[in-house]
Amino acid sequence: MYESFAVCATEMYQRKYIDFLLTHYEGLRLPFPFPVAFGFIASPILMENEGFLCLDDDGEAVGAFSYIHGTGEGNYEDRHIVQLQVAYLAETHRCTKLFLQGLHTLAEHLNELGEEVSELVFWTGTDDYTTRLFGKFAERTSIGESVIEYRVALDKLNGYLAKFKRKLP
Repeated sequence: MYESFAVCATEMYQRKYIDFLLTHYEGLRLPFPFPVAFGFIASPILMENEGFLCLDDDGEAVGAFSYIHGTGEGNYEDRHIVQLQVAYLAETHRCTKLFLQGLHTLAEHLNELGEEVSELVFWTGTDDYTTRLFGKFAERTSIGESVIEYRVALDKLNGYLAKFKRKLP
């Protein structure tokens, strides 16, 4: 099975991105009411930032992730910080290699942007699996009742991914 990541640069891919994430909305387990969660899903497309699809060999969406520049606390003027809004892989496609490939795609994209990005911030649920997974490359910076915030410097993420260079396409 072959999967690849593609930027949602066309209306067709943007529609596929939204459809995929809404189809898998329950699996996202976003700890927010639907209107807020929908904002996390749609804002990267609506704000003309970046959304990515993971496509299988038949061109079907099997994963998606997206980000925006800036933080609410910084009035979105702190564009050197990128917020990962949502990330999801269909259960049938969850594996370490594909997860690393998605992280690599994101890091490579951020490294090639015309503007400097120095940090990535994202949130997850509080389950043990995600805590162990994300703790391998990011630092927990706050813990809420149902959500954990993680931050990682882009150069630290690049260093982590360099360990897997031979395994990535």
